[in-house]
Amino acid sequence: MNNSNILSAKLKFLYIFVCAAIACFFPFLTFYFQQKGFSYTQIGIALAFYSIAGVIAQPVWGFITDKYLNKKTSLMTAMLLSSLTIYIFIIAEGFYFIIISMILVLCFQSSVMPLSDAYTYEIIEQHKEIQYGKIRLMGSLGYGVTTLCIGQAVKVIGINSAFILFSVVMFLGALIVISIKFKGKSIHEKIDTSDIADIIKNNKFSIFLIMVIIVNISFGCNNSYITILIQNTGGDVSKLGLLWFVMAISEIPILFLGNKLLKKFSDLNLFILAIIFFALRFFLDSISYSYIFVIAIQVIHSLTYPLFLIASLNYLNRTVHQKMKTTAMTMYFASCGIGTFLGNIAGGMLLEHITIFTLFKLISFICVICLALGVRLKNINMYEFNNNVEGF
Repeated sequence: MNNSNILSAKLKFLYIFVCAAIACFFPFLTFYFQQKGFSYTQIGIALAFYSIAGVIAQPVWGFITDKYLNKKTSLMTAMLLSSLTIYIFIIAEGFYFIIISMILVLCFQSSVMPLSDAYTYEIIEQHKEIQYGKIRLMGSLGYGVTTLCIGQAVKVIGINSAFILFSVVMFLGALIVISIKFKGKSIHEKIDTSDIADIIKNNKFSIFLIMVIIVNISFGCNNSYITILIQNTGGDVSKLGLLWFVMAISEIPILFLGNKLLKKFSDLNLFILAIIFFALRFFLDSISYSYIFVIAIQVIHSLTYPLFLIASLNYLNRTVHQKMKTTAMTMYFASCGIGTFLGNIAGGMLLEHITIFTLFKLISFICVICLALGVRLKNINMYEFNNNVEGF
């Protein structure tokens, strides 16, 4: 087996463990908060803290990685500390202690995925035969299988079984990172704060991040409150495992075909197409009458998140300077977190006054609004291309 095949195999296992760990934590948080007796507003606040912790932690990890460390060291450290701090969350009692312990976990866990993506793209730059989509689809498989199993375990054993498994799986993922033998290119230029200011001021980059924020208001709201939609359409916690399994497995075809789709349609076209399907999916959720229908609708997830992901990451890696790539990647994920933060806190407060079905109609409408910005960004890129102006 040549070096590229070995790297590809290890990266696939890395994503299996990373996504399996996430599957042990996030999908069941709303149910966990319900078990603790939180009101809808408290759940919204707790999930908002979940998002904002990542918003702060991810760019900090990106900056530290680009300026002082390397991607492998940062990723390994974040994974090991995630594996340990989860036990503080497990023993936490009371609203404020639970929030503080969750933030502690997220200071490390929230950066694991962007660091994994940045490290993977660094390897791909030297091993062009490795395709990101085919690596990332293993994460979807790991996520789907884990949620299916954890959904049953949580119902029978209890929610803490999921968090303990999170620790074990994250630790195994760190061991995979340690075993990877890869030496990236030495980057002599190091970033400083002026570089970050310059990239934020760039018109295209700013519009791109605003779109990411808007889409994630809807996407984050869906992920956090679909538990309540399932409950209001006749399902229980065990059905959550099936729902997340369907969503994760539906990602595999698009991720497998990722490179071909990017070459044929371009990243911005796929980005806009994903937003259209987001709007359709959330509207269909809003008129669902049975949890079976809700689960069936999640097949459309295959045309939303995976398209959104491969298009976004390709756009970033195509246009951002080499020395800024980890920082840009974490800024992208932080923007996802800002959108999720707004969706979580607004969704929780709105649910005190409106039905879950009305909430899903609202997030569908938000996606429609985002399309105007997508057209604007596409026009800017076409203008620059026609005038031979390079990206930032």
